[in-house]
Amino acid sequence: MNYPSPRHWLLLDAICRHHSLTKAADVLALSQSAASQALKELEQRLDRPLFLRQGRQLIPTQHTLDLLPKLQVFLDLQQELVSSEPDKGELRLVASETVGCYLLPALLAEFTALYPQIDFKLRLCNSSDVLQLMHQQQAQLGFVEGPVLSAEFNIEHWRQDLTVLFGHPILHQDLSTAQLLAERWIVREQGSGTRAVLEHELARLHWSPQNLLELERPEAIKQAVKQGLGIGCLPLLAVQDEINAGQLVLLQSPLQLQRHFRLVQHKNYQPPLLQKFLGFLQQGETINGL
Repeated sequence: MNYPSPRHWLLLDAICRHHSLTKAADVLALSQSAASQALKELEQRLDRPLFLRQGRQLIPTQHTLDLLPKLQVFLDLQQELVSSEPDKGELRLVASETVGCYLLPALLAEFTALYPQIDFKLRLCNSSDVLQLMHQQQAQLGFVEGPVLSAEFNIEHWRQDLTVLFGHPILHQDLSTAQLLAERWIVREQGSGTRAVLEHELARLHWSPQNLLELERPEAIKQAVKQGLGIGCLPLLAVQDEINAGQLVLLQSPLQLQRHFRLVQHKNYQPPLLQKFLGFLQQGETINGL
């Protein structure tokens, strides 16, 4: 059999990451014509189309998505074979907004101080998109908020978190149920871990706020509450500074909004760099008693 070459596999991986033949060619320092020819050769050798074309984007077919986990193992092993420096390489991480904005920056600063030759890429999105990007092999490790129902990944508890209701300082902190439900609730979008925890608790209490305003960014929610547009619901991590400064106040309620941050890992293989990073995270939890 005329097997694909490493160049073919690298091109397939790059196209899946960027959804563009042009961008993949740039990353691999190939001409557009060379990349196009290599993709054609790969599809011929595998005897099936690998991408659907939507405008300028290349969307992986189901066969390509099925190939990606094995392809990543192959590329990681190839990197290990040619690398003489075990502490050098790139980590690809994807995280929910809360973890990516308020926890990972300090952790990554500490980790890169210990291992300066390890680079990282971090993408932020809501929890449901974290799972999708992990499925597409766009990341080696994911961080999500709240429960995860998936048999595709290894899911591991990482840290505990608290989500809170908060409002403008003019509001009384101990509002009645009727007063809370009469307010406009400014919340995250469907698919976010914060929204999922809130909806679970609202269902448990049989609460149905009539006026919801959805915003996709925690900062937008905080600014809206500061302007008196309603009450907000976000992780305490996201509003602690504003509460300490008296710009926002915590609101008392029977909602039980504790939740867990979880690590999402591929089942098949963990490259050495990822094992090193996971060990670093575990050590930090032990030191901090988490």
